[in-house]
Amino acid sequence: MANHEPPGSPIRRLRDTFGDPKPPDITRKITACVACRKQKIKCHMNESQPPCTRCRKKGLPCTVNRSLQMLLENDVVWKKAIEQKIKSLEAAIARNVNNNINSERSQQEEQPLGNGPSSVGEEAVEETQQDTSERPGRWKITIDLESNPGALPGHYLLPTSSVQAKRPTDLISRGVISIENAQRYFDEYQNRLDHFVYRVLGDHSTATLGHIREVSPLLTTAVCAVGALHLSSLDFEALYKEFVTLSAPLSFSRRHTVDDVRALCIGAFWLSDLSWSLVGLAVRIATELQLHKSFYKALQGDRNHYSRTRLYLLVYACDHHFSVPYGRPPMTRECESVRDARKFLDSNHATEDDARLVSQVLRWSICTNVYDTFGADVDRPLSDADIPQVRRFSIALDSLRAEWGDKFNRNAYVGNYPRKGVGIQYHFAKLYLCSHALRGAGSSHAKSRAPDVALELEEIANSAVLSALSILRAVISDTEIQSYLNGLPTYFDIMIAFAVVFLLKVSTRFPATVQLDNQEIHHLMLSLVSVLKGVTATMHPHHLLVGITKGIDDLLQRSKVAPGSTRAVSMYSLQEGPQHVVGGRNMPPLDFGLETDVIFDQYFMSEFDFLSGQHQEYSM
Repeated sequence: MANHEPPGSPIRRLRDTFGDPKPPDITRKITACVACRKQKIKCHMNESQPPCTRCRKKGLPCTVNRSLQMLLENDVVWKKAIEQKIKSLEAAIARNVNNNINSERSQQEEQPLGNGPSSVGEEAVEETQQDTSERPGRWKITIDLESNPGALPGHYLLPTSSVQAKRPTDLISRGVISIENAQRYFDEYQNRLDHFVYRVLGDHSTATLGHIREVSPLLTTAVCAVGALHLSSLDFEALYKEFVTLSAPLSFSRRHTVDDVRALCIGAFWLSDLSWSLVGLAVRIATELQLHKSFYKALQGDRNHYSRTRLYLLVYACDHHFSVPYGRPPMTRECESVRDARKFLDSNHATEDDARLVSQVLRWSICTNVYDTFGADVDRPLSDADIPQVRRFSIALDSLRAEWGDKFNRNAYVGNYPRKGVGIQYHFAKLYLCSHALRGAGSSHAKSRAPDVALELEEIANSAVLSALSILRAVISDTEIQSYLNGLPTYFDIMIAFAVVFLLKVSTRFPATVQLDNQEIHHLMLSLVSVLKGVTATMHPHHLLVGITKGIDDLLQRSKVAPGSTRAVSMYSLQEGPQHVVGGRNMPPLDFGLETDVIFDQYFMSEFDFLSGQHQEYSM
């Protein structure tokens, strides 16, 4: 047997020690006595030596005949030699493994704590490379004659089975964080944060930290990282790096589980700078796991398919949380699970958290239709035919608020958030919808509208203003909502910032007839900054709301506000340029203008598209 292994490799060392395994010599003969052969019975000899058992028992002479026709499988001498070699081989492998473990332990003791995550990342990348490049034949075709003739083409394509790689040890085992701190972070997430997003942990909602560690190192890391962020712990940076290291190889791995999807959603909901990448990966894996196909089996009472369906609805909500801020179309579409989401509540396993989730899915379904109907070009004004559609969407949002506003009771973990969340998310959606009335307001088409159409657009624009004001007033006046801010997903922080920017720009230079009291706007902004400074004082610097607060504060410091002025700008005054008329006299324009773009991009908004891509004079 040729020796192709490189010198020093474990296999080469074993072969140098024991030699190559040699095949048996099939020319060797097996003994059988003549009497047993004539009787055509099996001959039993001790150590292949006569007499055999039958001849000894009957007192007959036992003569042997050696046959080349019998196989060597009963050769006791050869079997003993092979067994001895196997025992020696096992002992050598055990010594080699122990030596490697001791070597790794000594290296970990010598390395600083921060090097732990990178070693796991290298191991995961090596496993991924072996998965994708070293194993031939990544797909196989299965012909199932019993399948439904209407099966999709992909039904017959399945990934080839691969060897399950060794699961990396979790961050606690490697000493990234202590077990005591991990328990604190886990409790913060399980007993509070998870209830803001309708229990992403699902079947693990009542599980212990030990159980989560056994189930998934990635899920453990995601939970601990988000918990550490909201407890403003110094461990957050190490946990953040650990989470990135563990989640990155998932892009190329073919071994995925539903717990990978849970971990990615948790990261996307709260880790703002990773959100778009994580939710895209979560959608892809959820689709590969075919979570969207479990809906009808869930309705039939299957517990496993119920869990898979609610996880898909969570992926849908998570995806849409970031489609609007990023100005990009959502990746999940309106499949049966979404179109018939209300039916999910008929499942035997449905809870109030599921009702909260379904209300979110229905709201985001409307917002998806808004995006698909009007597109993402903020410079294109709505056509006259679009305005009735805006009205229909607005009525649909109003109906949802009326349907769900009083359905939810006080939650043991997050208080009155289920009920109050319906109201604030309604205003988020309403602001997004009605802000479309201000698209392309400086274009020639907008200037030439019929008076009745212009008035209708102004009414819609005022609805956007009222929703933006309602958002800020809720944050300023409701102490319970303030207590939620260090816990709510990133989407809420983004929409609060959007409301601020929207109001500042409309109050300075937007060409629509909106009644705004500059003194009230100035007072609201100052009060908002004061509240946010108090809320963020104990937050981790990485928290998105810390950057938002800094941006709003700097914007107000740099801007000169003329308190006490009330502005009413008509769409028709645009022909002569924006006017600031109060009581028959011109008022100096407020000085927010381009500062909103510069400051918010500088601190936190450079990744989000809803503030960009518009003509500066009329941008939102």
